[in-house]
Amino acid sequence: MAVNFNENVITAFRRNKYSDEVFDGFDMNPIKFDVVDKPLTDPEGFVIPDRKGIYRVNEDGTSNYLATVSKNYPIIKHSDIIEKLEDGMKFSNADVKTIISRNGATMQRIYTLKDYSVEVRKQDEISPSIRVVNSYDGSNAIGFFIDAVRLVCTNGMVSIRQFMSMSYRHFGSKFDLNLFSQNANKLISGFNVYARNWSKWTKESVTEERATLLMDYMPVRFRAMVDARMNGNFDNTKWGLYNAYTEALTHDFNPNNGATSSDTKKIRLGGEITKIFNDNWYWTAPKEEIVIDLTRKRKIKAKDEENELSVYE
Repeated sequence: MAVNFNENVITAFRRNKYSDEVFDGFDMNPIKFDVVDKPLTDPEGFVIPDRKGIYRVNEDGTSNYLATVSKNYPIIKHSDIIEKLEDGMKFSNADVKTIISRNGATMQRIYTLKDYSVEVRKQDEISPSIRVVNSYDGSNAIGFFIDAVRLVCTNGMVSIRQFMSMSYRHFGSKFDLNLFSQNANKLISGFNVYARNWSKWTKESVTEERATLLMDYMPVRFRAMVDARMNGNFDNTKWGLYNAYTEALTHDFNPNNGATSSDTKKIRLGGEITKIFNDNWYWTAPKEEIVIDLTRKRKIKAKDEENELSVYE
């Protein structure tokens, strides 16, 4: 059956706004709906080549438009991914939250794993959180992310950052759900390695001069946000400084959506932050070498007259 995809259909869809739906627990029903593709036609009745529509099938047999995608775009169901992952991971003690957006076009399922929690230092506990994403509209590749969750803020859990991930574009028969599940297990096994690093950071001293110097690697407007979070976090240790960064990233930094989503931008910045914290060079190299590196990366420049540093805006 071909679907008439004229301007009226497009307008009606755009006006139909869907709020995110959030579900707690292991229940699969919210993501177990069927999804089908259908040919698209223009107002004259001609089939649109190389394109197709993706539709959600409701329990009463009606369907809702989700997206237009390329003709070869394969449907990999949310429920198939989650069932395979949960069969392979054997979660026994986890909090689960599922977020459905755009009437089911996108899905996130988040597992906070209590059995893997680590006390970095007294009353400062970290747990890994697995986040699985998928979409029917091409907005997200199938993805598996491990976030670190810190349980110290009065407003609940605060994600430190996504520090390990894997993702796959929807590439049909080449995608192997079994391999996806196996790789997910390998990633979670790396959490303890990161936890050991964090414990070391609580004992590594950082001077205010070094903390200020390294802040120049960050986007200009983010630096002020970190600076505002220093009080109450920075205790002249690498861990304290890291917490100032991650609190600013979680609570203060809100990049604008564009071709890349704000969440993706925050995750990328989180990756850059932890890359710096994990690399011993940034903490031991002479100041002159850091300045040369910052200048080479166009983070700062030297004023000709005064031979001082100023930030590229």
